[in-house]
Amino acid sequence: MNIQFCGATKTVTGSCFYVDTGDYKFLVDCGAFQGPDEIEAKNYEPFPFNPSEIDAVFLTHAHFDHCGRLPVLVKQGFRGRIISTQPTRDLANIVLLDAANLQKEDYERRLARPRNGKKGGLASEGSLYEEEKPLFTEQDVEEVYRLFNVYPYSDSVTLNDKVEFRMRDAGHIMGSAIFEFWIQTDLGRTRKIVFSGDLGQPGARIVKDPDMIREADYVICESTYGDRLHRDRNETVLELLSILQEAKKEEGNVLIPSFALERTQEVLYEINLFVENRLLSGIPVYLDSPMASKATNIFKQYPDFYDEDAKRLLEKGDDPFNFSGLHTIESTDESKRLISKRGIVIIAGSGMCNGGRIVHHLKNNIENKKTHIVIVGYQVKGTLGRRLVDGEKVVRIMGNEYDNNAQIHTLNGFSAHADEKDLRYWLRGFGHTPKRIFLVHGEEDIANKFAENVYQDLQIDTYVPDLNEIVELK
Repeated sequence: MNIQFCGATKTVTGSCFYVDTGDYKFLVDCGAFQGPDEIEAKNYEPFPFNPSEIDAVFLTHAHFDHCGRLPVLVKQGFRGRIISTQPTRDLANIVLLDAANLQKEDYERRLARPRNGKKGGLASEGSLYEEEKPLFTEQDVEEVYRLFNVYPYSDSVTLNDKVEFRMRDAGHIMGSAIFEFWIQTDLGRTRKIVFSGDLGQPGARIVKDPDMIREADYVICESTYGDRLHRDRNETVLELLSILQEAKKEEGNVLIPSFALERTQEVLYEINLFVENRLLSGIPVYLDSPMASKATNIFKQYPDFYDEDAKRLLEKGDDPFNFSGLHTIESTDESKRLISKRGIVIIAGSGMCNGGRIVHHLKNNIENKKTHIVIVGYQVKGTLGRRLVDGEKVVRIMGNEYDNNAQIHTLNGFSAHADEKDLRYWLRGFGHTPKRIFLVHGEEDIANKFAENVYQDLQIDTYVPDLNEIVELK
């Protein structure tokens, strides 16, 4: 039985793991690579396996770096089952449709760009442009949706006489799952493999805490924040309130680059509490992300996935994602009209500032000293968001350079990822049963450092694999 690490190795993007048991071949996730051009170019490379031979894909959650190449997999011959929770299926559908539309718009815009005095000349010239064609279309996404099979948490499901699986709550975003697999070997022994997916922080406002798993032979665990501790959640919330109050006083704009799934809903949830408790008023909030609006509507359909705090708000008749002063922006023209407004909050994608409407708002606001930019999620190396976090004083946006005079705030207490302490606590739940722990979904230096700490803590062989490395699970 082999596992091949086809993504999210020594990086935090492109999650994809291929397991070949001999009789059954499956993937855990099939995500897109996100970041600078040289990273995203990997999306056009062939898979290191034959998609038509894959029996199933087990999707941990709906973030693009975990589901983004599912349409490509289907285009190349995959006809098996995609297994997930119901919220993950619905959220993945809107994520993929949004990506298809963005790719189409970008392609048409580049196609119309003059080259050598002719429009569209680039389309027929050379392989570079051919590689930049859309990865997939809306029709491809529709084919993906038809292959989904949804299951609840905690139910054990037998796939055949040698493979059984169960999903547990990962506490990362709504519907996110840890996967447990029981696989019978040719020698008649059963081996248990656990994939953490992305693990959330305990105490998150909307989703429940990650489930603890008590035993496994092999564990594939994320390590995104394996080198740091998050700030206390309550301190983070108070800092956000302080930023909003200061911006209101100075009539400055607050820009919040936010991921459409979970992070946007978390921010809306907190601002709702500020308004309900009369800690904040009179500052308009614009949700300028059609995908985030659709995701929020899906969140409202699945209250059974909420934690107790969010359920109590619902029982009191309070919509946790709506409040006085919230405006939902749909059209591009509406978004452009925000340029003339001051003393407002804009929540827009993308979360790493590498595309979407937030880029336009940054261009229009970043040179103003009264502007607050609030970073609430992980920023991959090479992205504009990472350059802002790193304090670059001059940044390139849409081909032009701008002085970064804005006030930058990094609120990692909003992170949907477990920190170093949370990850170690989760891994300790296995006791000493694992033969080996594989650390993925973390930048190389962070994953290596965390591997050393885990080994010292648990005295279990801990390994950081390379991209496309194949490991035999003996």
